[in-house]
Amino acid sequence: MSAITVERDALASTETVDHPNDRFMRFKFDKIELPNITFTEYQPGLRKNVLIHVLFDNTHDDPQGSDLAILRYLPGAFVPRHVHMGHEMVLVLQGEYVENDVLYRAGSLIVRAPGTTHEMRSDTGCTILAMRDVPVKQLT
Repeated sequence: MSAITVERDALASTETVDHPNDRFMRFKFDKIELPNITFTEYQPGLRKNVLIHVLFDNTHDDPQGSDLAILRYLPGAFVPRHVHMGHEMVLVLQGEYVENDVLYRAGSLIVRAPGTTHEMRSDTGCTILAMRDVPVKQLT
């Protein structure tokens, strides 16, 4: 088992979070091994080159419910701008993930506050663990 270390608020002074209540941590771990899971295309026509493996989705029972999923962004993936009505947590497991032109590498944990707007992409591909406590509102 490898050790995990945590850097709190590890953003460089030139990088900022989008909302004053957002939080950022960087975990350093040797390797993340994902189980052999099946991914399906996620919101084709809205999201480009994004695959999903749902861990739970309470929005089926409650339109304002929470969800948790592993998402795989293929090279060239893009998610258009949207606003979060509740909190969102993203942990970058592998690769390089970009939100609002800020690059996050494996081990980055981003917690976004309600009211945060962003768009995401990955030029080279990545895998993230993402959880929302309330669904988002699409802006485009």
